[in-house]
Order: sequence, then structure tokens, then C-alpha cells
Amino acid sequence: MLYVVIALVMLVLGLVVGYGRENHQLNHRLSQATAKVEQLEQENQRQIKATVAAIQKKVEDEVLEHQAEVNEEIDAQVAENQLRQERIDFQSKSLQSFANRLDKSEQNLQRSQADLHELKQTITTTREQAEQLQQQRTDLLHEKSGLLPEQAQETVLNTTKTALQQDYDQSVRDEHEENVLNATKEARQLMVEAIQNGPIDVPRDHIDRNVIIPDEGMRNKIIGKNEQRLRLLETLIGVDLIFNPDSPETLIISTNDPIRREIARGVINELITARQLNNAVIENVVRSTERQIISQLRLIGEETCANLHLGWVHPDLMKLIGRLQYRTSYGQNVLQHSVEVAEICGMMATELGTNVRLAKRAGLLHDIGKAVDREVNGTHVELGVQIAKAYGEDETVVEAIAASHGDVDSETTISVLVRVADSMSGARPGARSESVEEYLNRLKGLERIANAHPEVKDSYAIQAGREIRMMVDPKASDDQQTAQLAQQVCAQIENELTYPGKIKVTAIRRSNAVQYVGGKQPPRKKHAS
Repeated sequence: MLYVVIALVMLVLGLVVGYGRENHQLNHRLSQATAKVEQLEQENQRQIKATVAAIQKKVEDEVLEHQAEVNEEIDAQVAENQLRQERIDFQSKSLQSFANRLDKSEQNLQRSQADLHELKQTITTTREQAEQLQQQRTDLLHEKSGLLPEQAQETVLNTTKTALQQDYDQSVRDEHEENVLNATKEARQLMVEAIQNGPIDVPRDHIDRNVIIPDEGMRNKIIGKNEQRLRLLETLIGVDLIFNPDSPETLIISTNDPIRREIARGVINELITARQLNNAVIENVVRSTERQIISQLRLIGEETCANLHLGWVHPDLMKLIGRLQYRTSYGQNVLQHSVEVAEICGMMATELGTNVRLAKRAGLLHDIGKAVDREVNGTHVELGVQIAKAYGEDETVVEAIAASHGDVDSETTISVLVRVADSMSGARPGARSESVEEYLNRLKGLERIANAHPEVKDSYAIQAGREIRMMVDPKASDDQQTAQLAQQVCAQIENELTYPGKIKVTAIRRSNAVQYVGGKQPPRKKHAS
């Protein structure tokens, strides 16, 4: 029993001690929580104060900014009001000045009306006096001549008519003689003014016949295995593609069609930048380049006709005009040449009082046959006449095209203008020439033909390819054979080369016999050179 009591007492004491310790811990936690709450409350107060300060500063900045905007708007309105006021003042002054001018005009009109009234009276008086003098003259003639008034009037009219006719004939004769004397001078002056005020000199466009491919890997890529891709390009485009043996990076485009040459050049340049290259890509590039070139032809023709103010031109004819952009004649771009001729014709037609638009039209189309002369048989003049008739051009334009190169006589003023303008455009310095490549090829061709004959020791192409001189071995050829050699070389040049003007062929065969007199006689010998 005692142990039970002791256990109970111990249990009670444990509970009391545990409760006290728990209470102490609770109080400690409560004090910590209270301190933390106070700290949080202080932190919140600081944040609230900072936020309030930031908001106040932002509000103040917005107020200042708004006030600045309002001030700027007010200043702008003030400036605009001042400007309006100045305009109003200026308009008021203008109206006042206009009113003053109206007053002066009214005064001048009144004075003019008074002067006109006085002039009318003077005219009326003068007319009455003239009628009186005429009547007196008639009466005097009637008295002295014994003629009736009608007969006297007829006599006076016949006399006056005869005198006027004589004066007119003399004036026409003098004017005709003066025009004949000054015709050459005025024509020369007209052409000079047309050249000076007409087209400007522009650099000649160089037609690229070669494409440079510097990368060997790209060249092999374009050539393909066994040159399959190169042959495919030739088949699709219709040109011959040859790599220059002396310059492997140069791809020569060989064709007589300038449009195909331009398409080939565009295709090669496009394939150089292509990432992937196969037959399908090549076919797509060829098709897209052909469409692009064809669309450019129409745009070039439209731009040319618009710049010359020709009016309506058939769309297909515009394409043919655009084809001239890629056609050259003696190094001169045919489209630029045609535009020059059109502008010169327009200037001269303006001075002569002829139809300017029709003259420009005839000048532009005078070489239109060169757009198709590489594809259709016939001279470019014949083809140009057919094209102009097919597209319904005026008969004056058709006749000017036919007479542009002297094939038919010029019967209209515009035909003469086109021929003169064509000669002026082609003859001006720097208009026509040949490329360096063609020049060198002609020189090499002349020397190649001459050196192909075994009796020729050496040959020289001189005078810019207008003469070939051959040094003939006198032992291998006599005088008659030398003359025949010159004829053979002429025939070969005629058949194998294309050349402007004439080429002189000179065959030189010379032998020298040398003898010595006096002293020791050297052995006789014959020198040939």
C-alpha cells in the first residue's frame, strides 16, 4: 500500500514538473513568436513606406510628364495659332493687293474702252474719207477714160492682180534660190543639232561569250561523268559548250543565236551557285532561265517604247524589240543603235515639221529584222518589212524600213531621215568596232592560212588585219607560182574568214646575187632571202 501511495505521489510530482516545463517552453515559444511578429510587422511597415514612396515618386513623375506634354501641346497650339494668324494676315494682304490690282485693271479697262471708242470714230472717219476718195477716183477715171464704173473697177483689179502676181513670182524665185544656196549648210546644221540634242553617248555593252569557272571541283561537277551533264546542257539549250584548252577555267559558249547564248550564260552562272546538281536540277534551271529571259524581252521592249513615247505597240513586236538587246552589229548594240536612230529622227522631224512619233517609230524599227535574221532566211531588211506589215505598221514605216539601206529609193521625208540617222549613229566615233577576241582571231587566221603553204617561209598580218604579207622561198617557187599562191590565199580567206572591208594579200619573193671585185676572189654563192 505504501508503495502505491509513493508511486501516486511520484506520478503527481512528474505531472506537475512536466506541466511546468511544458508551460515554460510554451511561454518561450510565445515570446519568440511575438518577437517574430513584431519583426515582420516592422518589415511590412518598411516595405509599405518604400512602396508608398515609390508610388508617390511615380505619381509625381507622371504628373510632371503629363504637365510637360500638356505644356508642349499648348506650345504647339500656340505656334499653330500664330502660323494660322500669319496665314490669315498674308491672305488679307493678298486680297487687298488683288483688290488694288482689280481697281487698276478697271481703270485701265475704262481708259482702253475710251481709246477704243475714239479709235472706232477715227476708223469710221477714215473709212468715209476712203470711200469719198474712191468715189472721186472712180469719177476721175470715168471722166478721163470714158469707161463705166464697172469697167474701171475691173481695170484696176486686173492691174493690181498682175502687180501682185509679179511680186509673188519674184518672192518665190528669190526664196527658192536662197534655199538652194543654203540647203547644204542648213542640212548640216540640222544634223549637228540633232546629234547634240539627241542621244547621249553611252558605253558599249560587252556581249559575254565566255563564262569563268575558277573552281576545278565545280568544273568537274558541271561536266559530270563522261561529260554527260555538259552534253545535257548543250541539248537543252541548243549551244556548244567548250572549255578553252589554253585556259581551262574558261567555258566558251559557241552559238549564233544571241538569246540562246544569254540563256546558256545565265544557266551556267546559276549552276555554279547551286548546292546540289543533277539532271532534274539542270532541267529546272534551264526552264526557269528561259522564262526569265523571255519575260525580260517584253519588259525591255515596253520600257524602250515608253521612253520614246511611241504610243500603242503590238505586244509581240515589243518582244522582238527586246531581242535586239542581245544582238550586236560590228560591236554596236543593235537596240541602243535603234534608239539612237529614233531619237535623231525625232529631233530632225521636229525641226522639219514632220510627224515626230511616226519618225521615231520608223527609226526604232528600221533594224527590227535583225531580231530574227539568225533564225529565218532572208536579209534583215526583207524580214523587217515583213514584220512591220504583219503587225499593221503604217505604210510610211514599212517604206522607211525598206529604204533604210538603199535597197529601194526613198520617196518620203521620213525614209530620208531614217537613212541619214542610221548613217550618223553608225559613223560616230566609237560607235562600232570589233572585240579584241575577234581581232586576234582574224590575225591568227590570216597567218594560219598563209603558213599552211609549204613555200611560205614566214607571214605577217599588218595594218590591223587589213593586209597579209608572205615571205616566199625563192627556191621553192617561181614568179608564176608566187602569183598563183597569192590567188589561192585570197580564195581561202574569202571562204574561211569573216572580215570587214578588204584584205590585201602580198606575196614577196626576192633573191640577191652578190659578187666581189678585186683581192682574193671568194667562192661564188647565191643568197636567197
